[in-house]
Amino acid sequence: MSQLPTPPYLPAESLNVAAVVRHEWKSLGFFNLYRLVLSAIFLITYIINVAPNFFGTYDPKLYISVAIIYLSFAGFSAWSIYRRWLPLNFQVLGQGITDILATTLLMHASGGVGSGLGMLLVVAIAGSSLLTEGRTAFFFAALASLAVLVEAVFADMYNVFASTNYTQAGLLGTAFFATAFLAHTLAQRIRANESLAQQRGVHLEYLSQLNEQIVQHIRSGILVVDAFNQIQLSNEAAWRFLGKTKGTEGAQSLQNLAPDLLEPVMEWKRGRRSASHLFRPNQGEVDVIASFSRLHRGYSMNILILLEDATLTTQRAQRLKLESLGRLTASIAHEVRNPLAAISQAGQLLQESPKLTDNDTHLAGIIVEHCRRVNTIVENVLQLSRQREPNMQTLELASWLAHFIQDLRLQRSLEEGSLICQKQPDVIEICFDPIQLHQCVWNLCENALRYSKGTPALQFTSGLLADSQRPYLDVQDYGPGMSETVLKQIFEPFFTTDPQGTGLGLYIAREMCANNRATLHLLRNSANGCCFRISFSAPDKLESSTE
Repeated sequence: MSQLPTPPYLPAESLNVAAVVRHEWKSLGFFNLYRLVLSAIFLITYIINVAPNFFGTYDPKLYISVAIIYLSFAGFSAWSIYRRWLPLNFQVLGQGITDILATTLLMHASGGVGSGLGMLLVVAIAGSSLLTEGRTAFFFAALASLAVLVEAVFADMYNVFASTNYTQAGLLGTAFFATAFLAHTLAQRIRANESLAQQRGVHLEYLSQLNEQIVQHIRSGILVVDAFNQIQLSNEAAWRFLGKTKGTEGAQSLQNLAPDLLEPVMEWKRGRRSASHLFRPNQGEVDVIASFSRLHRGYSMNILILLEDATLTTQRAQRLKLESLGRLTASIAHEVRNPLAAISQAGQLLQESPKLTDNDTHLAGIIVEHCRRVNTIVENVLQLSRQREPNMQTLELASWLAHFIQDLRLQRSLEEGSLICQKQPDVIEICFDPIQLHQCVWNLCENALRYSKGTPALQFTSGLLADSQRPYLDVQDYGPGMSETVLKQIFEPFFTTDPQGTGLGLYIAREMCANNRATLHLLRNSANGCCFRISFSAPDKLESSTE
């Protein structure tokens, strides 16, 4: 299982630094856009003679020179911000000082403090203070206050204007410091909120990743379907249960991904069906139990479909069944086997009697033979009831299969070419109890050899399923196939078409597969023979399911 993400515990100021820097550069760009528009208004309105009548009234040459320089500086700043030619703090400092000096000179050329242009310094200080930290904001306020005061003193010393404006200069200085203080406080709060938002964003991202990891690695399949039967969320287990691979065309629709579920979901929404449904997908490998529940999201409602392997439920039911069967077979063993042994022994003695005619000897042989058959049935039933917990081990399928084929050939005295084995790839690991696997495959081979004709008699094919990479073993015979009537009952206990059979071979094989988290089903049935497939649990899936 892949490792879950580790929750972040980083200082707030170190979170998402790149995003914060991008935001500050963007803010500086917007502020420079204001500078560019303001300087353009100063210059253009004066040139076309639509500016207020106090613009440049005292010193037109100074006004037009400063306006041109200010506009050029704004254009240069735009290029510098775009190329990030200089560090951010250096650009903020330089642009803030230039704003203060340019505005002060434009104010002096337009009549001094009384022109009202000094209020534009408030905007310059506020913008620069929001983009800086610490005492730089108060430096801008002090510089602007000093510039306004120097301009007022200069105008008073040289009698530039009719009246002095020390009071307005002092009020502007006070406004500058108040603006710097408020902007600095606001900037601190904004940065604190941004850090908190980034911290929470990181934790939300962690929780989202954790939730996604849990959903993707949970053993149960999960599908979330909206009101239009479109898939909103799915995990790997759901794709595996449905026999699909991610990226399948049309998989965003429930009708295309799992058509067997569409009708049960619609019936459940109408209240005509229970909240669970057992089915086997068309391309799936196991029976699946689908459970439905509603997910309310605002005014809309989604449907949560939980898919679970029916094998686990079958195993639980099997244990209960075996417990009951064990108690029943214990009674059978006691009540039937003792009189059966007496009947068999009497039949054998009667068969050996010299006074019997040939017909009587034949009848005694029938008694003995059927006693053996009844005893075999009792033994098989006892074997089912005593079935132990599987000792699942990791086996190399090709190696195990080679030893099994050699054993089968010796036990049944088969010719060299009667058994064919195909494997792709060469190395396949499975999880199964080796004793139960031998008995399960042996039962399949016994059943197949009973009906197979010609050479070869059996073909074994091992490999990995293309979609789920699940190991499998196919046992193919070359008999006449089965009719539809027989096909429906092949896995039922005590059903057989052979008078000498017990009807428990396929049933025991399937039960052992289910007990080892594998599946046994009929893959093909034709006039040229039948093919049974065992789909195994891979070692990695077994480990992940037990963690």
